[in-house]
Amino acid sequence: MARFNLMTAGLALAVIGLRAQPGPAFEVASVKLSPPYQPSRATGVRLDAARFTATGIPLRNLIYSAYSVPSWRLSGGPAWLDEAYDIAATLPPNTSPAMINAMVQSLFADRFHLVVHRETKEFPVLALTVDKRGSKLAASQQGCKFSLKTGKGHLELHCASIPAFVGYLSSALARPVIDETAVKGLLEITLDWTDSDSADPGPSVFTGIQDLGLRLESRKSPFEFIVIDHIERPSEN
Repeated sequence: MARFNLMTAGLALAVIGLRAQPGPAFEVASVKLSPPYQPSRATGVRLDAARFTATGIPLRNLIYSAYSVPSWRLSGGPAWLDEAYDIAATLPPNTSPAMINAMVQSLFADRFHLVVHRETKEFPVLALTVDKRGSKLAASQQGCKFSLKTGKGHLELHCASIPAFVGYLSSALARPVIDETAVKGLLEITLDWTDSDSADPGPSVFTGIQDLGLRLESRKSPFEFIVIDHIERPSEN
């Protein structure tokens, strides 16, 4: 059984309320509120040829994954979206992985009466650029394998591209980071900084990134958001 990740304010350019249109759907689906957290109970999302299963996943996570946007690009909705749900669904024959998100969207429309619209907004971001003195990033050796180490104020990637680095940096900082470096190839990247809530003095992430010959610049950039207009607790199975 393979693991499957559904795919993790300003000027409105288009606001069109909509419910998911009829499309691919699960044959049978069970939706239940997850029981209280138990350390021994496995959680996660799994997919095989016949079944899609999400266990103990917050509903908000499932929604932004189904619409293929990161968490910060989903807005609106009640507080109970952070409650965890269990979903077990049977797939129609010959279902491709590319169809799963559309099926989950149909499930939300049917069982949760979910209505969303897409809205483009200007949003504050950090733009990653190359310092005028040039990048100090080291190229990885040929035939290397990707590896990752993370910790509080620490990010270490081996055999990684700049887009991968930007993705992990966005998660670590809980802020969207966009790549404007034009740096290609696989790289060795180690970044250390002091978290804002740390009592120990040390370099900020802006200082740490300069040691790599890069810069983080605050900007605003347009992004498409998924905005929740309406949602209800799920109907009985």
